[in-house]
Amino acid sequence: MTIVDSTVFKVRDSVDLFLTDGTYLTAYYMNSRKRRTFRVNEETVALLERIDGRRQVGELRQLMLEELGAKPESIDRTLESLHASRVITEVGCTSPLERDDEERYARQTNYFAEFLGDEADGPLAQRRLAESHVAVFGCGAVGGDIAIELAMAGVRHFTLVDYDVVEPSDASRHLYFDLADIGKPKVESLARRLREIDPKVSVEEVFSSMRPEDDIEPIVSECDFVVNTMDEPYIGYTSAKVSRVCVKHDKAHYIAGGFDAHLASTGELVIPHVTPCVECYARYFKESLKDWKPARHPVEDRALEIGGLSPMSLFSASFAAIEIVKYLTGIVDMSCSYKPRGEWLFGDMSLSYLDVRRDPECPVCGEGVRL
Repeated sequence: MTIVDSTVFKVRDSVDLFLTDGTYLTAYYMNSRKRRTFRVNEETVALLERIDGRRQVGELRQLMLEELGAKPESIDRTLESLHASRVITEVGCTSPLERDDEERYARQTNYFAEFLGDEADGPLAQRRLAESHVAVFGCGAVGGDIAIELAMAGVRHFTLVDYDVVEPSDASRHLYFDLADIGKPKVESLARRLREIDPKVSVEEVFSSMRPEDDIEPIVSECDFVVNTMDEPYIGYTSAKVSRVCVKHDKAHYIAGGFDAHLASTGELVIPHVTPCVECYARYFKESLKDWKPARHPVEDRALEIGGLSPMSLFSASFAAIEIVKYLTGIVDMSCSYKPRGEWLFGDMSLSYLDVRRDPECPVCGEGVRL
């Protein structure tokens, strides 16, 4: 960066500094849990002590010259190095957020900034969230919780798609459930909850299932990101349909876990032509399970009787929400840091990921394929 007289620096809010033996400076980046150690001299330590978020660079140069005889060019090199290492950040940049949003999301923008350049980049990431339009197919425990967490994070445009109504048994699994909602469409109850979280949220409610004849392209084409948790008529079918349409329109999407035998599955982020798509996963399972034969279950009638706990659904939803926020804000490069589907096991609290790779021969996202 260019160091000018009027620039004002401060030590980043999320950085703690520790000096050892007057020689080694350790920067602990609290949000990312990373740390770096630098060998420093008396001049660097003195400069850091004088960086207070108020003094301009011109004042710092003068102080350091008068008190330690430090040359201006040496001070500038040190400032550039500290800035490049994300120890210090520039002060005084205009925020793209409205005043009430600055206050509402202050801790979150601070967190985002840790992964970006300056602290001023945090509000920019927050604005990207606010401008994002997310479609959620399936507003049950996992889909509804994802929508709630995204609204809390600052997403302000939703399309909700579900055909079901709230039932008494939903009380143990749905964060947006209220006794007065029994018998009402889930999209209606969830939309109300999203608006309660943030009055600036806009919601389109679509009371519909996902049958073979249903055209979901208008919904997918108008949004920025798609979430699928719709498990009727079958999660495999709905996910395949959603993924095919999303790949066609080059829309990133998340196939969320937390259903039936996969009550604490993380689900998977799909970035068209970058990560494995749903068809890649299907081909993976077809090959890896080709010799597997399920044992006959002793209970004949067990539809809707697969057990679980509310925190297991919330785990799946929270994992998904974090991945979605990372993608929408751009705070990390998800093309190389995305996670494939994982399974969290209740017994030993372990989390393991599948080794699924994008299939170049995939009929949906393979090389040269155009749907």
